[in-house]
Amino acid sequence: MLPGSPATWRARIAGALSNLALAAVSVIVALAAAELVLREVLPPSRGYFVLEPGTDWTVTAAPDVIHGVEGVSHVRVNRFGVRGRPFGDDRTEYRILAVGGSTTQCWVLDDTNVWTHLLETDLDRTADGRQVWVGNVGRSGANTRDHVLHLKYLLPQYPHIDVVVSLVGVNDMMSALQQGWGYRLPALVTEPGAENEQLKRAFARVPGGIQDAIRTLNVPWYKATVLWQLARRVRLARNRSLAWRGGGPGFLQGARLRRHDTKEWIDSLPPLEGPLIEYRRNLNAMADLAAAARVRLVFVTQPSAWRDGMSDAEERLLWFGWLGKDRQSARYFTTRALSRAMARYNGTLLEVCRERGLDCVDAAKVVPADTTALYDDVHFNDHGSLLLARVLVAHFRERPPFHRSN
Repeated sequence: MLPGSPATWRARIAGALSNLALAAVSVIVALAAAELVLREVLPPSRGYFVLEPGTDWTVTAAPDVIHGVEGVSHVRVNRFGVRGRPFGDDRTEYRILAVGGSTTQCWVLDDTNVWTHLLETDLDRTADGRQVWVGNVGRSGANTRDHVLHLKYLLPQYPHIDVVVSLVGVNDMMSALQQGWGYRLPALVTEPGAENEQLKRAFARVPGGIQDAIRTLNVPWYKATVLWQLARRVRLARNRSLAWRGGGPGFLQGARLRRHDTKEWIDSLPPLEGPLIEYRRNLNAMADLAAAARVRLVFVTQPSAWRDGMSDAEERLLWFGWLGKDRQSARYFTTRALSRAMARYNGTLLEVCRERGLDCVDAAKVVPADTTALYDDVHFNDHGSLLLARVLVAHFRERPPFHRSN
């Protein structure tokens, strides 16, 4: 039997609870005070950054999961939010900015093997002696709605850019297919309300305090605090070395397995007229922004592995093509359907280039649709990255300022 009367124990418990409540209130007050102080003293972001500045990590890709990528890959992002070397002198550089999604970002490839770096080193110099600079602001999942804003805000912010190269199509297509037969044409991304929402998706940082970057997103209130965002940045900074085995915690292997084991395949496509109207108007908006900034725009079609009659071994490498917002979906489009959809998007891109007189590199016709170039549906391995770089190098060398006309 415990010493003391019941009344004594009730008093002790009440005292302990009172102390705990006081401690909890003290912690809440301290956190609130810290939040208010940090909002005042931390310098706000003064620019737009597609990638988190200062990112520096290593990626180890398991060869049996990521075919054609060997060894440890190093991925670095400079202080401008660009994967590539810092800007040099305006008078001595010819600058190419690469805008796109994950097939531009290529985050499992080493800095020396990503196609943007190979483009820079192979072009080397213009005919008049300027050093070529190629910066990569590819962002996983980004589509042409994001790219419109990339051009709108980055071209005035960066030192003069001569060319924008944009590899696009697959993320727009995937977004449309996920909405399926319920697709609704969204508002123009340049409309104020739509733009404000899209900014938070298109950039890792926007001007303002660090809590402002996600203020308008549908997230719990505590994730919009400075304290939460600072803790997140510290955690990311500490996790610089990533063992990328199967896409991170088995992601890629699990995603491939879900697709392969689906019980319901969809071989028909939902109407693509509406999605292609959206795609076309975004491409035209990008062309308008580039023209206003006196920047040459080069579009690139998206290579993919999709085709009818793929072997089971090839099918097991794929994971794209689910219907619905949740990738846990049990319904997937067949490779034949995906191939037809990708052809529609690539065809629309080529049409816009012809109508606007823009440069267009039809990489989808050149890069092999197999594991010699791609380790999954659309992502380049080392050899595929090299092939794309060679195609782009050939395109540039046939034109000024690399080719001198006699």
